[in-house]
Amino acid sequence: MTVAVRAATTVVQVAAGADRARVVLRSGVIAARILERRPRYARVGLVAAGALLLGGDAVDLRISVDPGCTLELEDIGGTVAYDGQGRRASWSARIEIGDHGTCTWHGQPFVIADGADVDRRTDAQLGDGAALLLRETLVLGRVGERGGAIRVRTGIAVQDTPVLIEHLDVTGWAPVPGVLGADRVLDSVVLIGREPAEDPESWRRDGTAVLRPEHGGLLIRSIVGAAHLGDVTPAWHALREELFRAA
Repeated sequence: MTVAVRAATTVVQVAAGADRARVVLRSGVIAARILERRPRYARVGLVAAGALLLGGDAVDLRISVDPGCTLELEDIGGTVAYDGQGRRASWSARIEIGDHGTCTWHGQPFVIADGADVDRRTDAQLGDGAALLLRETLVLGRVGERGGAIRVRTGIAVQDTPVLIEHLDVTGWAPVPGVLGADRVLDSVVLIGREPAEDPESWRRDGTAVLRPEHGGLLIRSIVGAAHLGDVTPAWHALREELFRAA
């Protein structure tokens, strides 16, 4: 029996407008919906157009922010990568932010269920004076599960200079010491293109690390057994408010 592969690109493009920002949307496996618009600002919600992720699914997102504009992306609900029955799924996002533009993306938990096999990739290119703020929460397994396998690739560059390059391979049934070990939740906030005004050490908790990329920015990461044990939400809200005060 042949199983259909769901693979379609979701596009979000934001440009300045006289009264409201001009927003171009094209929905794929992920549907995009406008939530709010101002002359150089748009808030867009992303929601699954069906059950995600199934074996063979290929989610592809292309995000573009014109110079001087701001885009806020919000996941509407979390994502579960289900048992793929031996078939791999993929989730890929490409973000381009023009000079002095801003993009924030608040992701909801991405759960890797038993039997899932996922490639997840995020690539971003920032122009001069641009800023990017990301929230990503990876959860190995649903309640009572150890979780499947996921390979996470992140590459962020500012004016073609790499700022953050990270490769992370995690398998729920074969935990690796020094990566997640016995823990199940990897919760991260990434800020590139700005330096925080608040002391990042104020967000450090048990199980939470504060890292500074060599070329600027901030990575706050919590590795814990359950999401409520190492919440990085206060850091997300503080950094988001800083970005919008500076805009």
